[in-house]
Amino acid sequence: LKLSSVASSCPLTRRCPLMAPLQFAKRGSRRCAGHLSVGRCMLRFSRPPLLAPGAALQRRALTTGAADVPVNPGALPVTLQDIEAYRRDGVVHLQGAFSAEWVAYMRRGFRDGMERPGKYAEFIGAGATWDTMFAEGAKERTVDMFQDQVFYQEAIDRLPRWAAVAARSQAPGLIAELMGSRSATFFYMHPILKRGGSEQAIPWHQDLPYWKVDGHQIGSVWIALDDMPLSSSVRYLRGSHLWGLFRPRHFVDSSPYEGREELPLLPDVDEMLREGRTEMLAYEVRAGDALCFDARIVHGSLGNVQAAGHDHRRIALRFGGDDGVYCDRAGETAIPTVEIDASHGLKHGEPLACNAFPKVWPARAR
Repeated sequence: LKLSSVASSCPLTRRCPLMAPLQFAKRGSRRCAGHLSVGRCMLRFSRPPLLAPGAALQRRALTTGAADVPVNPGALPVTLQDIEAYRRDGVVHLQGAFSAEWVAYMRRGFRDGMERPGKYAEFIGAGATWDTMFAEGAKERTVDMFQDQVFYQEAIDRLPRWAAVAARSQAPGLIAELMGSRSATFFYMHPILKRGGSEQAIPWHQDLPYWKVDGHQIGSVWIALDDMPLSSSVRYLRGSHLWGLFRPRHFVDSSPYEGREELPLLPDVDEMLREGRTEMLAYEVRAGDALCFDARIVHGSLGNVQAAGHDHRRIALRFGGDDGVYCDRAGETAIPTVEIDASHGLKHGEPLACNAFPKVWPARAR
């Protein structure tokens, strides 16, 4: 599997005035690539960190959002069977986890996100190249796939609905219950759009090796904003969250991340499936369903096999639990972005919760 025509975030410096103080530097130990990008250069900052610490700012973050934030139901839709499945399989499907009101709210947030994309947003279309991906008017082109990376404090002003989803929806409570954690700290959010007929695929991978966080309680809440057939489902390998970590690869060309030789390469998953050495889990989902999964599970997805006009929107919110810590991994990583990594002030091994990554569960933390 191959994700084609994905561009590095670096060309944004050519068009975005906010990136003017940044300078290109030759290839080094760290790239500016996002999770799905393959940067071949690094960014050197000549400006102060973008995010300022402060208790008042965090209080504002935890109460932000548009006035139309939906009301949550009283109880979380998590059963003992769900918790057992999450721990055994690494993934669980929660049907109807989010109400129609929340789905409509998140769809409005998705529209906001495409109208006000971040520095690392990718508008991926047929024939896109490294030079044209972020050229003037790129987002107005017909695209096969869109994705972005949204961190909390930037969302407060740019995308307040996304900030509200992270802090005020049921998502943090759901993943905390499943992980057996007393708290949930928001790491970042990953919105993805695949147009009908898009062949853009995401290859087999684990999330955690790409991130500078660690712990057994790191998980995602993946929320469907459109109905999606089984043929377009995210696919998971049952129990693979217990296999250990594997070396991350760039999605665009499958080249392994530099400086990560301490991790073994991921085995040939398709061969393992053919030989019956592992089992794949996939789910037909409806808008409002949630797939909650461990950041260590091996997963991937195909394109959108439905006809043009049947778009698939989904968001994945990433959280850390009680044992979640900042992990200053040696070698190349992808998340957090270089700006956020320069701003949070965390040292290796410190608890993840901070101004950049706020604790959003339990609700009294607001």
